[in-house]
Amino acid sequence: MRSRTGPALLFVAALGGAIVLSGPPQRVAGQEKKDEKPPAGKVDPAKQKAAAVATLKKANLDKAAVVETDNFLIASSWPEEKARALGGVLEKVVPIARKALQFEEKDEAWRGKLAVFVLPETRDFKSFMRGVIQRDPEGVYTDVRADDPFVVDPVDAPVRATDADQYAAVAASVANAFLRSRGSTAALPDWVLNGFGRVTAARAAGTNSAAYTKYRTAARLAVLGPKGGKPAALGELWGDTKPANGDALAASLVEYMAYGPGAANFVKLVFAYRPNENGDSPATPQALEAAGWKDTAALEAAWRKWAAGK
Repeated sequence: MRSRTGPALLFVAALGGAIVLSGPPQRVAGQEKKDEKPPAGKVDPAKQKAAAVATLKKANLDKAAVVETDNFLIASSWPEEKARALGGVLEKVVPIARKALQFEEKDEAWRGKLAVFVLPETRDFKSFMRGVIQRDPEGVYTDVRADDPFVVDPVDAPVRATDADQYAAVAASVANAFLRSRGSTAALPDWVLNGFGRVTAARAAGTNSAAYTKYRTAARLAVLGPKGGKPAALGELWGDTKPANGDALAASLVEYMAYGPGAANFVKLVFAYRPNENGDSPATPQALEAAGWKDTAALEAAWRKWAAGK
């Protein structure tokens, strides 16, 4: 699963039925002044829902509709029943992700509710990205700092994916949104983003669920390596050449770090990827050291032992 944000943050606001796209926060005709914005948690959900509906119209997705849950606005052409089922899955992600990322109870990950544009039809996704976001359609697009925060998800699932597979793909994207929010300016590598998304979605389904069992089986095989073969080394996850089973390896390592014995250090790792005063982001070995994993070999040994025993 690829996740992407643009070089400048986009702010999408519904103003008189039109969509305004801008760069970093600035006064735009019709927008609230920066100091007049309602604080997070006091945003009018009706206005956010109206903004999502207006965005769909801007993209000419007339058959799509918006379903509202406690924390999300799900904008999709799926039948309402399926969209509501997805909403139930996404709500389960919220406490799991927030706990792993050590959000305080009063902390808001973003302003109001997160709009999740679910666009599994390639034509709809490309039209939305080019016409509304004005970016190339290259995987999941996330902006948690917008006035109306959103995720655009093409639903990266197998061709013959079940509804559960599709829900899991979107749940992973939403988990990534929480991670991006917590990291703020952190330049998080793909293995962290994708690993956190996948394992959080699986754990949100329940550790006794078929989804989690399927993930754990794949992860254990990846950690142990093929029969008679050698497993991929830890450093290959952030090397130039990614291992064939890199997704399963990344999810397993992130599970160890975020939900297992390394949980106390995971948020430190997220913060460690923030750029320094010169604007330079650290490489993974330096980020690991800053988070408390000074000995990469010891980390790898501990993770493999833990993963093999699960």
